[in-house]
This record gives sequence, C-alpha cells and structure tokens, in this order.
Amino acid sequence: MLLVLRLQHLKRAVPFGELRDYLLEQTSLRDLAANYSQRTFQRDLPKIAERFGVTIAHDRRAGGYVITTADPLPEGYQRLLDAFELQEFLRLPTALSPFVQWESRRPLGTEWLQPLLRAVQLRRQVAFQYHKFWDEAPSTRTVSPLLLKEFKGRWYLLAHDPARHGLRCFGLDRIRALEVTTRSFEPPADFQADTYYAHSFGIIRPDHEPPAEIVLALEPTQGQYLKSYPLHASQRVLVDTAEELLVQLTVYNTYDLLMELLSLGDQVQVLAPASLRAQVKQIYAAAVAHNQQ
Repeated sequence: MLLVLRLQHLKRAVPFGELRDYLLEQTSLRDLAANYSQRTFQRDLPKIAERFGVTIAHDRRAGGYVITTADPLPEGYQRLLDAFELQEFLRLPTALSPFVQWESRRPLGTEWLQPLLRAVQLRRQVAFQYHKFWDEAPSTRTVSPLLLKEFKGRWYLLAHDPARHGLRCFGLDRIRALEVTTRSFEPPADFQADTYYAHSFGIIRPDHEPPAEIVLALEPTQGQYLKSYPLHASQRVLVDTAEELLVQLTVYNTYDLLMELLSLGDQVQVLAPASLRAQVKQIYAAAVAHNQQ
C-alpha cells in the first residue's frame, strides 16, 4: 500500500532505489536494519495487483516504475493504512518507550482488517463468531462483506446477512475466529458503498427517515476545534464571529450524534431541529434530577 500511495502521489516514473529508500524510511521504527531487495519488490507486484487492482510496471524510457492502471485508490485507503501502521507502531522496541506514550485503550479487532479487505475486494463470504455485549454467548454468522467503516478509533464491518435478509453492522472488536470462505456473492443491487454512510454520523443509518438539517451554535474556542476537525463532511459554517460560530450539518438524527453533542457540554447549543433541541434539554434535566437524589 505504501508503494501504491507513493507512486500515486509523485505521478512520475520512480527508480527502484528511490522507492526502496522511501520504504525503509517509512518502516524504520519497526526495524532499523531492514532491507528491501529488487527480488522482493518483484514478488510484491503481483500481490499489489491482486489486492488493490493496481498494476505497477517499469517504464524503460522514463527510467522508473509507474502505475499503469487509471483508477486511483479510494481516499479511505489512507485511513486503512493508518490502522495497519498502528499495529506495527504498537510493536515498538522498549528502548523507545520513554519517548512515546499511547492510550492504554487500544482498538481491538484490527487483525481482521486485512482478511476482511481481501474478502470485500474478492466478493467472498466470511464466517465468524460474533459476541454482542448484551448476549451471554456468541453466535455464528456467515455474511457477505460490503464495506469497512471507521468511527472513533473503532472499526466496523457492514455486510449483507442472508439469514436475516438485510444489512448488518458488526464491530471488529466483537469478532472471533474469522474465516474467508470460497463462496462468492453479489452485492445488493441498490447498495452504493460511497453513498451509504454519506449522511451518517457514526455507524447508524436509519432507513425510515431522511437526513435532518442540524444547526449548532458554539462558543468561539470550541468553534475553532470544530473548524479544524469537522463533525461531519457536510459541516458548513453559517456565522463566524468573535462571539459565536454557527454551523449546519446534514445528517441523520441518531444516538451517535446525540452522544457527541452531549459530550460538548455547555460549549454547544442546538438551534435546530426543535425535536433534537428538546431531546438534549430533557436529557440534561434528567441528569440534574438524578444527581440531586
């Protein structure tokens, strides 16, 4: 993936030596003494073509390697790469521990990212044990994987579940004993991966209601955080002054969004829709009453 992203970014023929130096630089934290031979590179090219649908070939006239396919990798692959790199980063030698601090809470289930990505690309069904937090025992699922989705550091699998005749979302941290089967599948005719979550904040996508126009008023300082790290891709600034920031989101009014707004405390005020504003007020009133008992 590093090779593909590098060639796409440079948009020119790259000599093997330059590619090798880049790979060693990017992976030096894992193994400072690592090397990458041209023979290894040649063995990797068919794997790249199989996994990512990207063909890399040598251009003699330009004196380097180029991508010969026209379709670029989707933008989301960079986030997937981040997750793969995180797995390697967590294997840092103990000698570097005084210089690196990470949260003790680590996302679980990232070991399933690569086999699931492969299954999505090859359209192969997967089987696994799935243990919901509220169930005593896990259940066996065989599903058709459609999309990998990241939300708040956790990864999820959106899949068609033939036994339940619909789409289901599975947290990778609750998956055990995953197996990629040899059974192929076709995605539902009306499923579009690039638009399915377009108006969702998180992993919930209601099918019974349209997205809502949500307007928020934020304190100036908190507003700067939201400008630098938007809540959603649809976020649009309506008013930006020294006194307040007004933003509008076009998203489904879901539990995930509600929890995010509550986490902002008194730094945010819901102006619209009225139903969400009333819901927030009701939750705060209940919390005050509960803590006065």
